[in-house]
Amino acid sequence: MSATKFEALTSMLRSIALAFTVISVTPHAFCGQFDWPQWQGPDRTAHSKETGLLKDWPKNGPPLAWKIKGLGGGDSTPSVAAGRVYGMSHRAGDEMVWALSEKDGKEIWAVRIAPAHTQSWPQSKEGPSATPSVDGDRLYVMGLAGNVVCLQAADGKVVWQRNLMADFGGRMPMWSYRESPLVDGDCPSRIGQEQGWEAFRG
Repeated sequence: MSATKFEALTSMLRSIALAFTVISVTPHAFCGQFDWPQWQGPDRTAHSKETGLLKDWPKNGPPLAWKIKGLGGGDSTPSVAAGRVYGMSHRAGDEMVWALSEKDGKEIWAVRIAPAHTQSWPQSKEGPSATPSVDGDRLYVMGLAGNVVCLQAADGKVVWQRNLMADFGGRMPMWSYRESPLVDGDCPSRIGQEQGWEAFRG
């Protein structure tokens, strides 16, 4: 393999590796029994452990608990943990992370993490796609431009922020960065760089 191809492959592996794992302390320490704190649920199996659910819905569906508008654009699916609903979106030129009350849908906080990223491809460019990951009192998100951010779940205060391209030499994927952070381990870290992986240090 030529040096140029090897360098390109290494850069690509860095980008892929950084897009997949953010590591933190106790997994889902403050989450309820049936919370959905990350992409595809507590175990990333897309399987809920809830029981006693309706086998057949009423003709008009279940009663509406609450409804909210004005959250912004994007494909991000929400996470639910400890009585809150967390999500991401673009609003008025900004990339936002927000928290709602699970009980009534009222917005608890909303924080700007970056300018709204504009991708060249027409599909799915309305906003971020990553599902926020909740771990104890921390929330981890990834924006379209590769901004990986750790926030305090209570009030949205940014604890640390890194960019996959500026800080780790990644390259913008065709469809931008759309992976959901994975929480695993006892500190924000990664496998050694010589293996094509990087480290997050808050």
